Amino acid sequence: PTTLSRLRYLTRVAVWLSALGGLLLPWSVMLAVDHFVHHLPLDRAWQSFRLHLFAPGYNLFLVGILTAVPFIVLAFVILLHLGGTSIQVPLIARRRTLGLACAGFGMLAVASWTHVDVLIHPDAQGALAYFFLPIVLLLLLPVGYAVGRLAARVLLPHRAA
Repeated sequence: PTTLSRLRYLTRVAVWLSALGGLLLPWSVMLAVDHFVHHLPLDRAWQSFRLHLFAPGYNLFLVGILTAVPFIVLAFVILLHLGGTSIQVPLIARRRTLGLACAGFGMLAVASWTHVDVLIHPDAQGALAYFFLPIVLLLLLPVGYAVGRLAARVLLPHRAA
């Protein structure tokens, strides 16, 4: 396969991983916390999750949507940034890829940590974190991208092209 086809494949995979991963992340964390922290068998954790998905006061579906929004924005940024990259300058594609990967992993780490923290330490005001999380993740996107691009500048010198 050519470098261009590999880049296109990487772009498609990253877009879908970002969009679907952002939606499934909070629900996966909820199941994992129920199983590993609260010691519920997986079938009971799954049943509890299904019962609370749309239940008033829980709104696990809304939590998933709120978390997914910044990751969907990241998916569009990936599509626009890598989807139109010219193969004539592979260094640019590599630097953009590293910048987007840094942004994505940073967002993933903050979102995971927030969900785990809210679930392990339940509090009446803890659920407010779910409303501020999309804002924090959207602010983290350009910061993570900039850090990744700076790292790429150091790690991928111009002569590597």
